[in-house]
Amino acid sequence: MESRRLLALTALMVVYLCVGAALFNALEASNEMARKVDLENDIDRFLGNNTCVSREHLHTLLFKASRDGELVYYILQNKTHLDRWDFSGAFGFSISVVTTIGFGNLAPQTMEGKILVVVYALVGIPLMLLLLAAIGEKLALVFKRIYKLNVCSTKPQVNRVLNMALIILLGLLLGFIAPATLFHFIEEWHFLEALYFCFTTLSTIGFGDYIIGIHEQKIKGGSLHETYEVISYVWILFGLAYLSLVIKYISDLLIQKAQKVERKTVRRLEAEIGRFNGDLGLRKTSEVVPGRSSDSVCLENGTAGVELLSVNYI
Repeated sequence: MESRRLLALTALMVVYLCVGAALFNALEASNEMARKVDLENDIDRFLGNNTCVSREHLHTLLFKASRDGELVYYILQNKTHLDRWDFSGAFGFSISVVTTIGFGNLAPQTMEGKILVVVYALVGIPLMLLLLAAIGEKLALVFKRIYKLNVCSTKPQVNRVLNMALIILLGLLLGFIAPATLFHFIEEWHFLEALYFCFTTLSTIGFGDYIIGIHEQKIKGGSLHETYEVISYVWILFGLAYLSLVIKYISDLLIQKAQKVERKTVRRLEAEIGRFNGDLGLRKTSEVVPGRSSDSVCLENGTAGVELLSVNYI
């Protein structure tokens, strides 16, 4: 990428980030302050009703609880078996590492585990990228065949539009609508929350505010729970490949638009130079001057000679 394009892209990205910061600030800041006030009121109310508890001891307890919210959930649910680091839980954590999703709800606490994450990710991330690229190629072939379907044989342009719409609908159905419906039923999330989880997961944002297979209400355990998690992992792999194709398509489309604008600008510049040359009575040089390009032109205006380079050399 040329330096001027890099500067323009950097400036556009900075503006985009500033707009995003302003929007999220307007939406979330006041809500966070309201939740902080509510929590402070709950603490004051609790201390007022339980005078035997000191504020310092309560703050210490809350600080410990805030360091691992999932562990607090297990304690509140009176669970004697912790399944976050059993094989299925550890398998899900491994997927979150090699796919770079990194939900954030689970992380190793031992120094040995943290070192293992670094080594494991260095090898696993390239392998996962290769796998996703291979899956993406297969999906691209499927989409290419769908795009060549002869749905409307009389009008090719309409046929292409219908085929593209079919590809988009299949992607939305299998990548978002069907999984979100499943998560809405099993996890008891709002459907929009389930869609939000699907996008943040497949885009590898992975905030960790919604996690499958932890607080689900419809499936308590056993083989059905394992099947549910396996289906979710398969969906993540194919969904990552599909969304990568969509993002690549959008980025390629933006690049094509930028190149089209650039070509139009160059043609407009060439036309302006052509009109300028015609108005001033420019003529092609009949003889090639040694050490001078044959594409150069000469302008005679009185006794002065002005040489202009061809637009091909701009």
